[in-house]
Amino acid sequence: MRKQIRRITALTLTSVMAAGLAGSSITAADDGAKKFAGTTLYMIAEQQTPTESLKKQLENFETMTGIKVELEMAPLDDVIQKETLAFQSKSGAYDIVAAPYQFLGNMVENQYIQPLEPFMNDESLAVIDGYDSSDIIEGMWKASGEWDGQLYGVPANSCIMFMTYRKDLFENAEEQAAFKEKYGYDLEVPKDWKTYRDIAEFFTRSKGSTLAGETLSRDFYGVSMMGKRHDAVTCEWLNYAWSFGGGVFDEDGNIAINSDASVEALEYFVDLSQFAPPGVTSKTWDEQTTEIQQSIAAMAIMFNDCAPACEDPDSSLVAGKLGYSTIPVGVTPADHYGAWGYYIPSDSPNPEAAYVFLEWFNTPDVQKQIALDGGFPNLTSIYNDPDLEALPYWEASMEAYEISTTRPRIPQWNQMNEALMLQLSNCLAGQETPKDALDNAAKEFETILEGKLPVTYQ
Repeated sequence: MRKQIRRITALTLTSVMAAGLAGSSITAADDGAKKFAGTTLYMIAEQQTPTESLKKQLENFETMTGIKVELEMAPLDDVIQKETLAFQSKSGAYDIVAAPYQFLGNMVENQYIQPLEPFMNDESLAVIDGYDSSDIIEGMWKASGEWDGQLYGVPANSCIMFMTYRKDLFENAEEQAAFKEKYGYDLEVPKDWKTYRDIAEFFTRSKGSTLAGETLSRDFYGVSMMGKRHDAVTCEWLNYAWSFGGGVFDEDGNIAINSDASVEALEYFVDLSQFAPPGVTSKTWDEQTTEIQQSIAAMAIMFNDCAPACEDPDSSLVAGKLGYSTIPVGVTPADHYGAWGYYIPSDSPNPEAAYVFLEWFNTPDVQKQIALDGGFPNLTSIYNDPDLEALPYWEASMEAYEISTTRPRIPQWNQMNEALMLQLSNCLAGQETPKDALDNAAKEFETILEGKLPVTYQ
């Protein structure tokens, strides 16, 4: 059986031949780049920083190839709803779709998307100068695009969850002394969950209290958390579950969502929420980012693609005051890999032109600009670019990618996730105990996976 935890090795690849790519310019390899001139590609993707960056570069792609890209952006739920409708109706509405990698198995099994190998093997489509498939980070590509030995897509917005914390508060001498007096050890970046909880408790203060020598004009909290009935609550809680030794399946492919370790992780998660701002069950990554930006909370387990917004001095009160680290460890390290992928629907009217776009998307100039705008690139050559190493969240991101963990990509995951996010949110709302909530999830999983246990998955 394949193990539940899958590691994404981001920086060590035997197949990379990226020398000299970082400085290359992107031009048409020859007149072949214009072979699809006049074509319009219709694309849908989540509205997020990397997609905004991509949109700004689409004019360059049109100049180079003559291919126009109409990019539709929407929130995650709307994107998935529109794609599902297009797939099921076979409308041919899109030439390129973006989807979270955990949907890959479902899309392949339902023949919603087509494999890339026929395009990759067609030399007439190798028309974008600067594109080198071996520069795409192997682990990211496999997680986002490979199913049953075939490639169906390329990675897009390869984000990872890590910890952000108020470095200025951690380094404040008064706060350090007060913490040591209360807990008996030094205030440092938490490496384990007990310390994380202690620090969350310590920094939770009422309006009128003192924080780092300043009188608070509003309540301040130790952590920001995501608990809405939404993919966000699954994304955050799975970090705890994996780290505590639990998760969705065990190493033999049997359901482990209600294992003792998973229940312990949810008990911790619920207990921790008392140190978060009210309304945890109404919050996703958008609200969490705002709480960090507006100096409402001291720490968070968040996606690294939220960090650029927190470092933006035009929108963040704490720009330059944040530190970043990998997530605290229970019995094992487990930072949650959360990438999307770009895929070509089976009913795309223009699949060859869509593939040319995917080549262009994975060229150094495009990927570097996405990284500079606050996204995270697909290419090893760009991760090693000195212009990016100076970003405050870059080093922690690299460390997190090295120990990252992925969600199951089985076709049934969509249904399973719907059941899990409901139970997690209900538990945070006090409607279920952690044990009952995860027992309920396990029963739902058994129904969804009837006849398919134990599970072997990619």
